[in-house]
Amino acid sequence: ERKNSPNPELTGNPVPSALSELMNSGWTSGEELGTDGETGAPPKWEKMIKMLVHEVTTLRNQQFVEEFQKPVEEISSFSQHQVPSTPPHLSKTLCSTSNKEACLQEISRGLQVYQLLLQHVKAEYPQSTLLPSVTHQTTVLIGLVKDQMKVAEVVEDLSASERKRVLGEVSTGTEWERKTSVHAILRELRNFLVDTKRALRRMAKRGKDFQ
Repeated sequence: ERKNSPNPELTGNPVPSALSELMNSGWTSGEELGTDGETGAPPKWEKMIKMLVHEVTTLRNQQFVEEFQKPVEEISSFSQHQVPSTPPHLSKTLCSTSNKEACLQEISRGLQVYQLLLQHVKAEYPQSTLLPSVTHQTTVLIGLVKDQMKVAEVVEDLSASERKRVLGEVSTGTEWERKTSVHAILRELRNFLVDTKRALRRMAKRGKDFQ
């Protein structure tokens, strides 16, 4: 008999695509962070991140089982493996500042780095059918975060040298090290998304006081 997954994100109905969700939700670039009108329903960004966390978790578990030939219940035994030379702004507490604009910039920069690291995931785990959706949704989420900024141009795209450095640090090493890097990237991306959700929730609760 098949055991139930220990991850709640892996249960329930299939997750719709981010694009269809956004088209149906009525999200607009000018919409403020907060609940949906008078219904008290979760805001659109929260639904978006929830879908992405679900898919990243599923992808992480699939890669772990297929690449390491171990049951998902043993995934915690790989917690010591880290993303090589994690960029400084990804290793600190997300949005420790009370400045809304700075927080959004921090989230956007972090997502850009993970968006780049997903290229390494693609190179090392090309058989994944879920990765294209994760990559697309990450791109969409970056756009949604930038839409909330007063000056989105402040967050520049990673330079060619930065991209080369980030990818170079994870693409070297033995086959085992590259596989564990993929696992660490997916695990830390999931953690970053969860932290992002918490930070945006705090921002929404503070409202106008979160300046």
